Amino acid sequence: MAEQSGGERTLPASPQKKNRAREEGNVARSQDLSAAVALLSALAAIRYMGAPMLERLVGATRFYFDHAAVLGPDVDSAQNVALQAVLWFAPVVVPFMLVMLVTGVTANILQVGFLFTTKPLVPKFSKLNPFAGLANFFSLRSLVELLKSILKVTLVLYVTWITVRGRLGDYVQLMELTPLALLPAVGAMVVTLWWRIALTILVLGVLDYGFQRWQHDHNLMMTMQEAKQELKEYEGDPRIKQRIRQIQRRIAMQRMMSEVPKADVIVTNPTRFAVALRYDAAGMGAPVVIAKGARLLAERIRDIAMANDVPIVQKPELARAIFRSVEIGHPVPENLFRAVAEVLAYVYRIDRRAEKVRERNQQWSSRAA
Repeated sequence: MAEQSGGERTLPASPQKKNRAREEGNVARSQDLSAAVALLSALAAIRYMGAPMLERLVGATRFYFDHAAVLGPDVDSAQNVALQAVLWFAPVVVPFMLVMLVTGVTANILQVGFLFTTKPLVPKFSKLNPFAGLANFFSLRSLVELLKSILKVTLVLYVTWITVRGRLGDYVQLMELTPLALLPAVGAMVVTLWWRIALTILVLGVLDYGFQRWQHDHNLMMTMQEAKQELKEYEGDPRIKQRIRQIQRRIAMQRMMSEVPKADVIVTNPTRFAVALRYDAAGMGAPVVIAKGARLLAERIRDIAMANDVPIVQKPELARAIFRSVEIGHPVPENLFRAVAEVLAYVYRIDRRAEKVRERNQQWSSRAA
């Protein structure tokens, strides 16, 4: 069971894997959809710019025929011909090229979004392996692409035949037209065939894009082992995180234990809980819990307190209440003020530590002043 769950790709791709694939240029995109959009945009551009382009073509043809006698094979004549060609065709060809460029870029952005990466351009020597190439040639993906190409060619030929078959009578009449009358008639037929083929490829492109999206997501699916490995890389190794937490707890414990000798009193349960309190009337609004612990930790707090002559008072209910309701570094709540004040008053009478005596004397002096 473990091997199956780890070997089968049953999990959807994670966002991290999708981002890596996107950075490598591995995205879902349909060439047929881009081609259909390009054909339709070219048809629209010709619809609105066809007349100026035709006028320019006729004007350029007349110009070159009129000046054929003066155009020689020398360099100056060739440069003049090239310059005149640019002047004749640039005003209509450049806008047409810009339309096609914008359309191509837009079609790709709509499919994959804004993406710029050079990784697909990096040569991969593994692709030079002939055995891998043969495996790809006879793969299921190649078979699907072959069937798609056959279907596309078949549909285009069918649309062409339907379009031509309905105008067979018109083709006979075209032979009787003059060249000037023939041009718009042929143009109308070409436009009809063009937009029908473009719409056919557009429908195929939409279907192909849906298939490409499904295939892309299917290829990026992950095994259970891959998901675990990626989670470990993304969030960190659990063992390392556990070790870090242990170190942090040990450091916090050492810091807490170093505060015990500074406490005014240790309130105990007497053996289950121990709470260390400190109160400085000049800087604290209420006594603060500087250390607390249960069982072994409570015993450790009591040992440190005894080694440093910190008074220990057995108040089981008070110790239990403070331990459960107050975090380290926080003051005791108002409902415990009276009980804590009684303990501190008792401690102040019995505590003979020199530093605490000086501290209390300074507090009383500042109050008197």
